[in-house]
Amino acid sequence: MFLQLQHGGRIGHPDNSGGLTPVAPSPIALPDTIFTSGGHRPAVVPREMTTEDIRETVHDFAAGARRADEAGFAGVEVHGGNGYLLHQFLASGTNHRTDAYGGSAAGRIRFVREVVEAVAEAIGPDRVGLRIAPGVTANGMHEDDADDVYPALVDALSDSGLGYLHVVFADPDEPLFQHIRKHWAGTLIANPALPWPGPLPADGGRHEVERLLAAGADLVSLGRAFLANPDLVERLRVGAPLNPLRDRGLMYVGGADGYTDYPALETAPGRTEASATASAPAPAPAAS
Repeated sequence: MFLQLQHGGRIGHPDNSGGLTPVAPSPIALPDTIFTSGGHRPAVVPREMTTEDIRETVHDFAAGARRADEAGFAGVEVHGGNGYLLHQFLASGTNHRTDAYGGSAAGRIRFVREVVEAVAEAIGPDRVGLRIAPGVTANGMHEDDADDVYPALVDALSDSGLGYLHVVFADPDEPLFQHIRKHWAGTLIANPALPWPGPLPADGGRHEVERLLAAGADLVSLGRAFLANPDLVERLRVGAPLNPLRDRGLMYVGGADGYTDYPALETAPGRTEASATASAPAPAPAAS
């Protein structure tokens, strides 16, 4: 089991951090609300990180990796996507810096590279993965030059010996996917960029899984569908219907409702394991 390490950057709020203002590469606020214990609040303008802040944060990631190792995890995944801090440094819409951590592609990938290198040194590169999300607009992200920035990042890390690269893709046929697959000799995990906040595809993403595997991904990851389907892999394997998410709001609150009360396949109303298997199509290539 790998532990994911992330820093929210501007995706934070003083109500969640004892009054501290969130930090980011540039003082550009999230154009949305932040979920807090008191409900959704307007995002605040983050404080621009100093070079000392950056050095401390690199150190914090490495320290977090060492604690994960001490806790018994097999490795860690550094989260560099989905609009969080590392993604904010990569993206032109959130990084307006003019120092060594901004500007050119080489500058904007520097923080991510330093974090990954520090974590790899702390616990060994083969126990480290990196997740990135080129062009993904989650959490108000905007990238004008993803086709320049991400190839530069992949090329810079290509000889690092990392355990894997985990990438969110909207289209496996796009040139960026092909560049990454060509230049990344290690394990490539692809995560399909399924519609959000709309409903999942009727097949739960199976078609996209198969497209990504055919395009060269070694493994495929799925996230949201697992929230309502504790046995998602088996459902995809036998072609069984998925439990729909009852209420998106349950994803952001505490309590048991919507947490562990979705039925597994063998207990789903009106279905049995035998009937599901009897109607199953031929198994697809395994996805993780």
